[in-house]
Amino acid sequence: MQLTIKWGKEKTSFNIEDPSIPLRVLKESIASWTHLPYENIKLIHSGAVLKADDVPLSSYRLRPNATLQLVGSAEHIPASSGGPQKSDASTTSQIQEQLNSVRSNLVPSLQTFLDTLPRVSNPHPSTATPLTNSNATSFSPLQKEHAKLNELFLQALLNLDAIIIDTEWEQARQERKAAVKEVQGYLDRLDDAWNSRIR
Repeated sequence: MQLTIKWGKEKTSFNIEDPSIPLRVLKESIASWTHLPYENIKLIHSGAVLKADDVPLSSYRLRPNATLQLVGSAEHIPASSGGPQKSDASTTSQIQEQLNSVRSNLVPSLQTFLDTLPRVSNPHPSTATPLTNSNATSFSPLQKEHAKLNELFLQALLNLDAIIIDTEWEQARQERKAAVKEVQGYLDRLDDAWNSRIR
């Protein structure tokens, strides 16, 4: 099974002979390719972050020639900065700030994009519309906006995932779970609308 890994403008393929290998093996290969620290590598497929490193690749239901988005930084995140100690309440507040940022900065742009899509769709679906240069030009800004929004929502998911939560902080864990579900919902709306538009 061949998988394509996309990292910014870079792209490469990995041939997976045994889909029962754990995700960790693929991430180790990617770390060798990118020279990124292993712990900073995040893989995204269909809007979801692949998290469990010891789970077989086959469990993620990846199809042959699937494309995985790699988000990673060469910067190592220190375990402790020596600053003020985090708590359940302060971590919950951090999660709420991230979610409020998504609601105020991304959701209005998402709604504008969704409102724009019906106006550019073919009013006569039974009539084939040849793709002319003018059609391609008018379609291009929508493709760019979709890609931009997709990337920003994925980044929001990764920011939430990067928040360190102590195992005893029940409130923060529930808060993050709800926040991830909400942001994933926005991403699903974006992808559903886009897929309906281009079919």
